[in-house]
Amino acid sequence: MEPGLFLELLQVSVGTRDELSRVPTVEAWEWLLKEAQRHAISGVLVSGIDRIPKAQQPPKKMRVQLAGQVLEIEKRNKVLTSKCGKLCNQLEADGFLCCVLKGQANLVYYPAGTGVRRIYGDIDIWAVPKEVEVKTKKDIMKTIEYVQEKFGLTGLCRLHTISDVSGIPVEVHFHPSFFNRPKYNKRLLHFFSDINACTERKVVDGTDIPAMRMEVDVVYQMSHIYRHMIDEGIGLRQVVDYFFLLKSFKERNEGVQAWEDVREMTTQVIGNLGMKRFSQALMYVLQEVLGMSQEYLLCEPSVSDGKFLMGEIMMSGNFGQGDPRMAAISSEGGYLYSRLCQAWRRFKRNLRFLFSYPGEVIWEPIVRVDHFMWKILQLWK
Repeated sequence: MEPGLFLELLQVSVGTRDELSRVPTVEAWEWLLKEAQRHAISGVLVSGIDRIPKAQQPPKKMRVQLAGQVLEIEKRNKVLTSKCGKLCNQLEADGFLCCVLKGQANLVYYPAGTGVRRIYGDIDIWAVPKEVEVKTKKDIMKTIEYVQEKFGLTGLCRLHTISDVSGIPVEVHFHPSFFNRPKYNKRLLHFFSDINACTERKVVDGTDIPAMRMEVDVVYQMSHIYRHMIDEGIGLRQVVDYFFLLKSFKERNEGVQAWEDVREMTTQVIGNLGMKRFSQALMYVLQEVLGMSQEYLLCEPSVSDGKFLMGEIMMSGNFGQGDPRMAAISSEGGYLYSRLCQAWRRFKRNLRFLFSYPGEVIWEPIVRVDHFMWKILQLWK
């Protein structure tokens, strides 16, 4: 294992470091690339490999293999971005306001030539019926019925539908995100109550799409990382996304409004949504893992909370897929038994967060049962 070299290479990739402290062995390179895959950042790390001195680069055979992988990533990203534009055009023509969330919309924050190397995921789109001023349960049903008719449903949860559109996983969201704590979830829903105020048109790799306004995106993507940390685990891909988002946020506000004023307004919103402690932990990770300069941080980092979060991120991998605590459970005992085992395992894992984020942990089982009952009701309808 070469965790020190891994972080150094990651810092080179995002532009906060120029070279590695030593030349990695072939075995070290094999581990570094496996770790990059576990966190879904191998495409971005190739940018770092391109930047380090030739003497520190991996063997030619590895570089050729990586070049082939990057070409596939770039090709797929172009397909997904184009699909985002087509889906949004279709939704708008069919009477919906919509917005691409994270994913392909994040490509605009990356330096030129780097964004298309971001490992892609599914397509997330927030959609609201145009004529609706205040969201109701009927509006959500309208969205579900529309998706069922146009694309078909392969899954459903309280936050979004799940479909497969021409081989591409697509999630159409009723809300951008949620919290377990009712008080802060209500505030979050209010924050996202007006889709027009939250979105703007952006050109992503030549495709015009509706996406989050940057000042809203800074709050939204932090809430997304926060929710997934509690729910299943979060890896470095989302942290790298947030790094480039914060850099773009500061750079856009230079000369427009004092950065200190913008930063203060943003941290007030984050604090009002109950994420102050988490934001301090995330700032530590950005600084220690990615080498982000103090001037870009939203608030003062918390060393203790930050080290704890950093440990969770490094262990979890992309959405917890590399977390040994979340290994697959056998279904030999039947569906209900396996689901109960999964729930118990998740609860035990979440107890680690009890003293740091007690509200989210305590409410999680209650919210999960509520979401399950809601899903059954919607499918029955």
